[in-house]
Amino acid sequence: MSATTETMPLSVCRGVGVRYGTGVAEVVALAGVDVTIFPAETLALRGPSGSGKTTLLHLLGGLILPSEGEVIWQGHSLASLDVAARGQARAAGIAYVFQGSNLLPNLTALENVAFTAWLASKAGRGPSMEPAELLGLVGLEGKADALPPELSGGEAQRVAMARSLAQNPELLLCDEPTGHLDSDTAGRVLDLLWALRERFGFALVLATHDPAVADRCDRSIELADGRVNGVVR
Repeated sequence: MSATTETMPLSVCRGVGVRYGTGVAEVVALAGVDVTIFPAETLALRGPSGSGKTTLLHLLGGLILPSEGEVIWQGHSLASLDVAARGQARAAGIAYVFQGSNLLPNLTALENVAFTAWLASKAGRGPSMEPAELLGLVGLEGKADALPPELSGGEAQRVAMARSLAQNPELLLCDEPTGHLDSDTAGRVLDLLWALRERFGFALVLATHDPAVADRCDRSIELADGRVNGVVR
């Protein structure tokens, strides 16, 4: 999907900046960044390590707040919400797939998905499918009882995708989801991710340094030194 100017935005960053420390020790992670995310679109955040991609994802997901500017999610400023309310907002529509899958190590693959489904249900946005069905959807019905250390990198990322689907998300944020995978496995994971997006209709935002991944997306934003360096449509 390519967004149009008539489409209501799902998420908006207006002039956001993120700074850590003070004085000579201050680090500027982002400065004056504007980004708009539209429903069901695919958007790549490109740039080398340290360009601000992960920080921008964290802002979009409400994991951190900006030092300046604002992040709007479904018409509401995330800065106006307390920590609990931001967590509720994430559980009720924003899902995250981390580079290293970030599964709970003491829970099985099925329990990881089921726990997230339970949290999403408490937030009033339960999954449209049962946890076991979601595992089957990503081809891992035979790994339901496996603990994360028993899974390959590609399998762990597929469990992470199933877990994100348990939130029935409108926005899925992925931080270098294939960064730790070999090229063949990475290609299969990306094909699956796009198939899931097509089926469930969520907006997909990926941080990546790989131009081949960015080329799959409707739009691509280039970041450098915490600033937007260009936009490709």
